[in-house]
Amino acid sequence: MQRELKGSLYYLQANLRYSFIIFWSIMIGTLALTILADLLIKSEEGIIAFNFSIPIYIFGAIFGFHIVKNVIPFLIKMGVTRKSLFISTGILLCGISLINSVIANTIHSSLERVYGDTMGGFISYSDGNITLTITHFADLFMDSTWISRVFIDMSLTFFFISLTLILGLIFYRYGLIGGFGTLGVVMLMFILAISRGWVTSFFVKLFENFHFTFFYQLFAVGIIIYLLSFILMRRITI
Repeated sequence: MQRELKGSLYYLQANLRYSFIIFWSIMIGTLALTILADLLIKSEEGIIAFNFSIPIYIFGAIFGFHIVKNVIPFLIKMGVTRKSLFISTGILLCGISLINSVIANTIHSSLERVYGDTMGGFISYSDGNITLTITHFADLFMDSTWISRVFIDMSLTFFFISLTLILGLIFYRYGLIGGFGTLGVVMLMFILAISRGWVTSFFVKLFENFHFTFFYQLFAVGIIIYLLSFILMRRITI
């Protein structure tokens, strides 16, 4: 089993490497052009505004589908057991969530040291006395640190990866009818929840009691979703 795990992890990371390099090349290249433009224009009213969090969430969500379509069938064809596949995939998902979060927030913290208060936020709120500029979810809390930013991004990325992974497995296992049927049921349940006022009540309570522990809970939900994916993974066929 140990040999299978090593082989699966090697293939998974090798399959990810190209997409990972392209993704960060685009992100860093875009950031470099933004900084260069700021240096050339040198406007006193201009600010540097960037955020890598949303792109890494999207990258994670796409990667969840990519694993199901391009990686899992090949490993099963090569004779990897479902248990080894499940464990190795879980390790990779946690790893890529952590690595992307560390890179994104290390770049953010490094440039914050250079630009300081000139770093622009994407959301600004003012009540007349206090102006809150938000560049990250961690800015909503008093303990906005590099570690808190990394954990928040990691928990959100892992949640989205787990969600798209299990959705991809449903499509792969049951086809378009099963996949879109599942989405249809989810949408109907969501519409029902909206009509009953459950969604509104949920978000009201969430914002009233919003705390950093929410992201611990979100990470736990991501783990539960991933554990449930084993039910589909163990029955998957080529």
